[in-house]
Parts: sequence; C-alpha cells; structure tokens
Amino acid sequence: MKVIYLLKKGFQHYPPCLAQVLYLHDLGVELVIYHGKNSEYIEELLKQKGIENYTLKSDKESTSSFHSYLNFISYTLEAKRILSKISEDTVLWFGNCESAMTLGKRIYRYKFVLTVLELYEHDSLYDRLVGKMISYAEQVICCEKHRAVIMKDRYCLKDIPHVIPNKPYPIEIHIKNGFHEGWDMIRNKYTNSRFLIYQGLVQPDRPIDNIALALKKIGDENLILLVMGKSGKDYEKKIAGLYEKTMFLGYIPAPEHLDITKHAHIGIAIYDDSTLNNQFCAPNKIYEYAAFGIPMITSENLGLTETVGFYKAGRCVNFKSVDALEEAIRNILDKYDEYSRNAKKFYEAADCRRTMENIKELMNL
Repeated sequence: MKVIYLLKKGFQHYPPCLAQVLYLHDLGVELVIYHGKNSEYIEELLKQKGIENYTLKSDKESTSSFHSYLNFISYTLEAKRILSKISEDTVLWFGNCESAMTLGKRIYRYKFVLTVLELYEHDSLYDRLVGKMISYAEQVICCEKHRAVIMKDRYCLKDIPHVIPNKPYPIEIHIKNGFHEGWDMIRNKYTNSRFLIYQGLVQPDRPIDNIALALKKIGDENLILLVMGKSGKDYEKKIAGLYEKTMFLGYIPAPEHLDITKHAHIGIAIYDDSTLNNQFCAPNKIYEYAAFGIPMITSENLGLTETVGFYKAGRCVNFKSVDALEEAIRNILDKYDEYSRNAKKFYEAADCRRTMENIKELMNL
C-alpha cells in the first residue's frame, strides 16, 4: 500500500519528520513525499536514498501574518489538488498538524496518520482544528509521553497516541569546508577552547542572559558561549555585553547544524513554564547533544527532568538563578566523562525505528 507523506514546509524545519520518512524508506514502505522547499543538503539526501518527492509551489516566505494566511490558503488548494489525483486506498501521512488541519473532510476518505508535534493551548484555534480531525486518524503520533496522555483525554481518543521522541535519524554529516565562514573563524581562533552551545530560537521564553552571567562569574576565558539560531542584533549586543566570549552563528538548517554541534562541550536547553507545550517540552536538541555524548544543562521542566535528568545526562536547574547555573557548569566540567557516558546511554535508549515498525504493521503497509 502506498503512503503519500505531506509536509507543508521543508524538512530542515522539522527533523522528526525527516526521521519519519527515512525510517519508512528503510522499512520498505512505498513512499511518495510532497514537501515545502528543502535545503540543498536534504534534497541531495532524498535523491541519494531514491525517495520519490515533489516540492510544493505554495511554500513561500512569510513576512507578515497576512502573508502566512495567504500561504495557508495556497497550500490548502495545492494539497487538495494532490489529493484529488490519488486513489482512496492510499494512506496519507501528515508530518505535522499544520499540513492537515485546513484540508477539511476530504481527508476522512483515506486512512491517515497524524503527527502532532506541538501541544496546543486548550481551546486555541489550532487546538480546535486538531480536535475536529484527530479522532478520524488511524494512528496518532506525538513526541512526549505526558503529551500523549493529555491528548487522549482532551480529544477523547480511543487509544493513547504513539510516542516517538524527537530523536534525529542517524546520519553521518559530511559538510564541505567553508560552509559557514563564522564558524571556521571561531574554530581557527579558539582552538583550545570549550564551547557551551545553545541552538534554537532565541526568544523571551528561552532566555540565555543568565548563562552569560554565570560564565562571567566563572571567569574562564577558554569557555565560549556559542549561539546557533535566529536572534535580533540588539539582543546579540546585550548578551555580548554580559559575556564578551559569546559568538552568534545565526540560523543553520538541520541537519547541517550538527557539524557544528558535535564540537560542543556542553549543550543548553531552556524552556520556561508558561505553556503546557513548554512544561512537557520534547526538544530535538537534547537528542542531538546526546548523540555526541555532550552533557547538558537544562531547565527543570518535566519533559527534561524525566529524560536528561533521569539518565543523569546533565543538570536540570533553575535558569533564573545565576548561582545555580554557575554550579552546574562547574559540576559538569569536574565530572565530564561520567555525564558524557550517561548522555550516550540516554540517546541509545530511545528506539524510534521500533515504534515506526509497529505503526507500519498496524497500517498494513
């Protein structure tokens, strides 16, 4: 039975979705992918794997909420045209809710798998849209066990959703020299330094100010704070003022960013508790750090204390406390090998392929 996999955006924005299609391919599933604009690296990867795939014309950069709205309309029309040409014995697999929520009742003609990458705030627009369609899905996937329980209750599901952690598909990253001039300069200049890396969005619910202050208190000039993600120039200036050994690399598409991640000494994951999505966070980055045996400093959210904290793959601390961050950094540096071994154990414990095999069997693929 053929699977049509739909993802509104490019796979570099959704590493868990890239993992799904690569596992489906490995498991011998007949697969055709429709996706947004991919990075050149991912395009080449799909070509090497021999996976049939097509780029959606509707994926355009949004410069405002109005443009985003227009892009949703454009995607909806394009996706409906695709669905009109496929037989009803085809299985649809949606990489995220946004790829399915505007397509209406026509998706109910098919057996479909729905991946829910976010835990939307109750009674928000997205939550209501998910609630309308999720009970029609043959299989539902989420990325964290507490989210699965909440979703079963909130949406009155018969079964608890499958939990597939946001662990990247194991890929050997081979990037040509010079793919990022800023990183090349940093590596050449700070050859004996140790990097504390933060990767992801830099925004109010993920503040890195106190990390900079903790590093300033430690006063080790060989400790570099490396920030990889979108951030405003004013904020970059502010953080650099708090700790001068702070370097900003900007956004680097996944999975190419891992060629930088692997050089880190400590990984950082910060989430406040302002939303359920944050409280039960399931970040890709903790598995990306762990893949290289990189110990972590994370916030104390349940999604992190029961993963990183449980395996003692790092320290879960209160990010509002500069003293707590300073102590955590010093502790990890003192017991580095122990934390590194535990990080690798944490990474190896998550078996995403096995869950994908189970879904394949349930869907008779």
